[in-house]
Amino acid sequence: MNKSKIYTLVGVAALVVTVFVVATQLYKESSAPEPGAVSQEDTLQRLLGDSERTQGPKAARVTLVEFVDPECESCRLMHPITKKVLAEFPGQVHFVLRYMPFHANSAYAASALEAAARQGQYWESLDILFEKQPEWGSHENPRPQLILGYLEELGLDRSRLEADMKDPLIAARIERDKLDGLALGVNGTPSFFINGKMLQGLGEIPLRNAIQQELENTP
Repeated sequence: MNKSKIYTLVGVAALVVTVFVVATQLYKESSAPEPGAVSQEDTLQRLLGDSERTQGPKAARVTLVEFVDPECESCRLMHPITKKVLAEFPGQVHFVLRYMPFHANSAYAASALEAAARQGQYWESLDILFEKQPEWGSHENPRPQLILGYLEELGLDRSRLEADMKDPLIAARIERDKLDGLALGVNGTPSFFINGKMLQGLGEIPLRNAIQQELENTP
């Protein structure tokens, strides 16, 4: 076989390999999910995660999931409204709270909340962080160092709080919540999902009506 034929065969082989590689890459790209896309099978796990911050029976006909940012002003305003509406449906709603730390000090505040949970005062701590948010979360002069003082007022052990806040498991839980929220299309807080559907519009009336509708439509 002369050299020209050898070069031709080598060139053809190289072309075949190149086409195969390009085709494989295009297939991978076409079959990859779009950013933020979640399969139906994955949605429930993405919504519930491994959060232990829940209220109400798991077997309730309505599951309400909120993605919250402790430093978010809208979350602070919505917090008492959510509590009020949930109180209107005792035993009928399973409420799940997840974190979406968009603001600068949100992850720190969420870590403090998780540490408070280990001392049995999660919901009380959430209440006081929202109540005092204008002090510690001020945009002009944020002072997140005040948070532990608020929790001490509830009778929590400060040294234990500080130690638990450094636990990598707490950081991992907060990050998992954030990644799940992004995958579900959460781009602002607070964001609510009722039986897997994102609530359109915020406020007392939209939230109450959505829960009532799900109770009427869910066997």
